[in-house]
This record gives sequence, C-alpha cells and structure tokens, in this order.
Amino acid sequence: MSSLNTRTDTLGPTLTVTTEPAEPVGGDDVTATAVLVNDCPFPLRGAVLYLVDPGSVTAHRTIPLGDLRRGAKVTRSWRTSMPADVAGDIAFTAHALFDVDGRSADCARAAKTVSVPYEPNGVRDPYRTFTTADGAQFGQYGSQLVIWAGGADLSGGRDEKAGILLPRSAAASSVVQVKTVGLTGSGNPSAKYGIAVANDLTAPEKGGYAVLTMSQSYGVEFMTDSDGDGHLDTWAGGGASTHPAWLRLVRAGTTCTAYSTTDGLAWHEIARVTVPSASGALDAGVVASAVNLNYPGTTVRAVFDHFTVEES
Repeated sequence: MSSLNTRTDTLGPTLTVTTEPAEPVGGDDVTATAVLVNDCPFPLRGAVLYLVDPGSVTAHRTIPLGDLRRGAKVTRSWRTSMPADVAGDIAFTAHALFDVDGRSADCARAAKTVSVPYEPNGVRDPYRTFTTADGAQFGQYGSQLVIWAGGADLSGGRDEKAGILLPRSAAASSVVQVKTVGLTGSGNPSAKYGIAVANDLTAPEKGGYAVLTMSQSYGVEFMTDSDGDGHLDTWAGGGASTHPAWLRLVRAGTTCTAYSTTDGLAWHEIARVTVPSASGALDAGVVASAVNLNYPGTTVRAVFDHFTVEES
C-alpha cells in the first residue's frame, strides 16, 4: 500500500491534505487535515472549504472561511474512516472555492490518496463466476468487480475469457452497463474487458451471445454471434482506447445496441445488431481476456465499477 498527497491547482493558493494515521488500512478511524495557504498576490474573497470522505460525491463538511488576506493560513480537520471493503486509489479530498476579484470564481483541490492493492477474494451472491481462460481469479470490493485472467482470444473460434455474471438478469427490454476502470498486467494491445450477454454465458453455443469491450489500445469492440453457434462473428468499433470508460448494451428482443462514453454523459452509438438466437431472459456479466495468443503466458487484471442490469 502506498500514499500520495496531491495538489492539482498550481496557479491558485496552496492546499494540502494529510491523514493520521499516515497510511490507513481498511476500517481505520482517520483524522484528515486540510491546510489552505493564500500565497497568491491577492486576497481570496468569500472562500469556502469542502472536506470530502473517500468514495463520496458530497462534502462531509462545508466550512465558510470568508475573506482571506495574502499570507493567511487556515487549518481544518475532520473525522472519517478508511472504507473496509475497497481497493485501488482511495482519496481524502479537499476543495476550496473563492473569488479572486469579487467577480470571478476559482478553486483549488488537493487529495491524500492511499493505494490499496487488489487481491483475489472471490465474489458474493448473487454473482457467479465462470472461465474458459487460464489463471482466472476473481474479486469484489464494494461496487467494484475484479477479474484476473489469461485467455487466447474472444473471437476467431477461440472464446477464452473469464467472467462474473448475474444469471437470467437481462430481460427482453433491458440495459446492461458498466464502468471499465482499468486493465493492467499485459503489454498486449489487444487485451480487453467489458460486458457480455447470452442465453447462457457459461455455454455461448446456446445462443444470444454479444460482447462489448474496451481493448487495451484498439478502442471499443462490439462483437456478436449472428448464427447461434457460440462464435463471435460480427464486429464494430475501433477508435481510441480510454481507461476508464463507460460501456452500455441496450437489448430490445433480439436487437442489441452498443454505446460508449468517456464521461458518463454523452453516449456514442457504436452499432445496432440483430442477434437472432437471443431468447427469454439472458445472462449478463462482465468479462476479460488477455488475448494472449501472440503473448503466451500473459494475464490481465480487469477492474469494473457500478455494473448494473435494469429493465428499460
């Protein structure tokens, strides 16, 4: 585990965040402290300090500071905790909002980031796991799902992947969505991770098979099985790879429409494809493959967040 204090606004006042203990572990009670120093050549007017807990999108405390003269220093602490069931980068964050001349707003942001390693710890109900790839392991941390996997390919007749699924969760009209957080562990640009649906994801030859992935370096890939034999034989996609990104599959009977976005707001339609063999409620899940046919022995670690399956 490692920690880092970052200041992201180099033109504004100096804002830092520290924690006690300095390197908290899961479940620890933590005192986080924000220090704001106005080292700008002008006063800060109407300053407000926002103190944000790890994983939160709203402030734990909102503190009006008023006007801060040049050289002023403000220190504020808040009691919080290190989440118990998390991994990856965990941030204790402070934001300062202020006016620089009474007419225009500006801000500063700082975070104390603690990096907690991902370790395979299995998944909990209602999730199930499956694999046709070597070296598959799985983990679940809060809203995040993690897959470690090898695998030669996801198409071309070699459907080798590992996955975490929700059985029979994708109704005839449904939306399957996930945030692809990061893909590490392999230098293979074709490695990929994303979402999949099928009549039975553990046996794609039963039909209804469609996969939407983000590759390590070759952009999004939307692949489907057009004849129900369990092999992905259609393709659409390309473009730049983005990590993280959001992927979405919208099912309407036998039609699957794939979308992606980098900001969760402006969705780009990749393609709309008919999957004739899709029938009834489909399995939906997240999948990963190292696509290591030309990179033998390599594996990947794929991290997903906020996987959801909803009726539309």
